[in-house]
Amino acid sequence: MPPLRLQHLHLPSLPPSHFPPYSLASKLQTLLRRQHLNFKDSPPSSNQPPPPPALITFTPLPIYTLGRRQSSPLSPAELTRLSHPLSYAGTTLPVGTAHSPRGGLTTYHGPGQVVLWPVLDIHSKHHKQFTVRCYSRLLESTTISTLEKMFSIKAFITADPGVWTNVGEEEEERKIAALGVHLRRHVSGLGTAINVDMPPTEVTDERINPWKRIVACGIEGRGVTCVREQLPRGGELAERIEVDGVEKISGEKVVRLLGEAMEKSEEGGKGGRRGGM
Repeated sequence: MPPLRLQHLHLPSLPPSHFPPYSLASKLQTLLRRQHLNFKDSPPSSNQPPPPPALITFTPLPIYTLGRRQSSPLSPAELTRLSHPLSYAGTTLPVGTAHSPRGGLTTYHGPGQVVLWPVLDIHSKHHKQFTVRCYSRLLESTTISTLEKMFSIKAFITADPGVWTNVGEEEEERKIAALGVHLRRHVSGLGTAINVDMPPTEVTDERINPWKRIVACGIEGRGVTCVREQLPRGGELAERIEVDGVEKISGEKVVRLLGEAMEKSEEGGKGGRRGGM
């Protein structure tokens, strides 16, 4: 069986104010998934080559996404609060809202974050196959491995969705990456979102910290953190993230790590959860 090779599709950003809209990434994801679904429907005699597995990476304009557990519509006051412009790096950015096919409640995506969406048929005969549980577990282990290899950050999973790390002397557990999976006839959508350079829990101003407008993913009493907050102050890597921005970790190295993790993973692995991002 040939190795699983991911085609990398990156939607570039130009901080501090030019970020691709979340809807653009969503449309690209829909197009790629449709190609996989069309291939699954094609007769074997067509000799049509399978579409390549892909990884979409991007940092969107600020947006709150509502998962399937958000059964009741937001009130006008809630919408107004979420849609208030966000101050980021000396500029003011509009904030959107959208529904998402993932599980969970409301979460945030935006500047300071890298979103990674693998698009592949996990049951394809043209590369290594995964069960639903194994694929969910794979996203978790790949995110943990990426944080360890790129930033020497020790991360882990808990009973709550996402990837977590310990913060401070008291080793408080805080979420450093959100995960979510949506499968349609075993073709994957959504993925993981790593917090790279975002306001920590201690920043209480809602105009600056988007997390303060919501209970992230509906998990009460749990804080968030980011990569830069976990790096030594004054360290070269922390300074590079601050100066060069999030784009530096959304490139080919992440794609390679994800591909390597998929190749090395054991089919039928246990654990994993659906929803949450």
